[in-house]
Amino acid sequence: MSEALVTKLVEATHEVFETMVFQTLDQGEPLPDAQGAPKSNVVGTVGFAGSASGLVAFYSTLDAAKAITGAMLGMEPGEVNGEIPDAIGEITNMIAGSFRTKMATEGDAWAISVPTVTMGSDFYIKPFSNGRRILLPFRMNDNDVYVELILTKQR
Repeated sequence: MSEALVTKLVEATHEVFETMVFQTLDQGEPLPDAQGAPKSNVVGTVGFAGSASGLVAFYSTLDAAKAITGAMLGMEPGEVNGEIPDAIGEITNMIAGSFRTKMATEGDAWAISVPTVTMGSDFYIKPFSNGRRILLPFRMNDNDVYVELILTKQR
């Protein structure tokens, strides 16, 4: 996987969290080929297509999703109720959109899909087996969150 792709996705993630969640993230070491599937209850995905195709996925626990949602909406995490899907969809969309914009500055134009959010108990996305993946772990206060880049096609 291209180091430039990973760097731009990391930058996009940091920027979105600083401007929309008002949090600075600590970054862990990237995990190639999605080693160490994250424990998650909430997953947002945005597909993209162009010179490369695939998904940007955002993973969090329910507690992390409540903290993110609360920060975005000016609420205490305990007050968060049905707003999680919209907030996590928007975070995923902003990360993917910022990533797309960063790639466009190098002449690499992509189209992106609307976000999809899935909530449940401890699941993980497994797209096509021939795709390349990299999992980017981050820490937000006491919560782990992950952003994954899944490439299914690259010209």
